[in-house]
Amino acid sequence: MKILIDTNIYLDFYRSNNETLKLFKELVNHFDKIILTDQIIFEFERSREGVIKKVRQNFEAESRIENFSSSYLQDLSEFKDLIELQKQYKVKRTTLINKLNENLEDPSKDPVASFFKEFVDESLKNDKIYRTTEDIIQKANNRKLIGNPPTSDKYSIGDEINWELVIANVKEDIIIVGRDNTYNDNLSFLKKDFHKNTGHLIKGLTDSITKALGSVGVETNQELKDAEEKLIGEIKSYNEYWKRTEIEDD
Repeated sequence: MKILIDTNIYLDFYRSNNETLKLFKELVNHFDKIILTDQIIFEFERSREGVIKKVRQNFEAESRIENFSSSYLQDLSEFKDLIELQKQYKVKRTTLINKLNENLEDPSKDPVASFFKEFVDESLKNDKIYRTTEDIIQKANNRKLIGNPPTSDKYSIGDEINWELVIANVKEDIIIVGRDNTYNDNLSFLKKDFHKNTGHLIKGLTDSITKALGSVGVETNQELKDAEEKLIGEIKSYNEYWKRTEIEDD
């Protein structure tokens, strides 16, 4: 059985900590269990810039400390101490924003992009990436015109391309990892479509990489499971920006 991981799952690692990032190492170690397409790679590489910019924008807005002043307070030593702390805070805040800018400009300094590249490189080395062809693009266009899911926005066919790559190349059961409505709203149809085209089954849909890995016989430690569960909880309470519509498809 193989695992299909939606691009947004990889992008969600920008909401993770170092413990959760270790999940990428599991993906590298078990690359042969993961379905990876060139479209997923393109989507990640295009979208990471927007993700980091949004993280930076949110941080800049939420971390701002406005200046304050009062003639009475200025004579108090405690107020002077507070002003000094505010100056130190602003320096550290600027340092962090500069670090985000550095990660944005140089993917090699971005820990999430670095892990993703390691995963891609391992898959490339072992010829485990499904590649888009003109035939796949035509089939994806036809899927779009007919209205069959999975469906990207009206200007793109990214989801359609990914699905056509899956049904053209995968000849075993799969489990899908996704945290939005791309697959959830159309799972019944996709199960029939996948079985019709491959003779195999979609065994389930989960929001958890660790659960999906467990389904294919790869057990992860409890620390990774707990870290991912915490990440999922944070994402569920996060804002609209994490929805599928933020993926930049061509």
